[in-house]
Amino acid sequence: MSTQPADFSGFIIGILILSFFMISYCMGIMVHSALMYKDKNNIGKDSRGGWILSMTAGAGITGWMFYYGYYINFLR
Repeated sequence: MSTQPADFSGFIIGILILSFFMISYCMGIMVHSALMYKDKNNIGKDSRGGWILSMTAGAGITGWMFYYGYYINFLR
């Protein structure tokens, strides 16, 4: 019998989730600094709407990167 651990253990899933949130936060910060340099169409530089929009864009970019990596490594 083989005693190899499973490919996706609970620890690895936890690390993936934590890294997803950390990377999406950093992406959101970069999107926010790029888009909110000046006021844009009723979204102020320090507005809550601009922050939520930027964090959503960061999560979308990171989600696409994670999905693409999973697709290239496991589904192709």
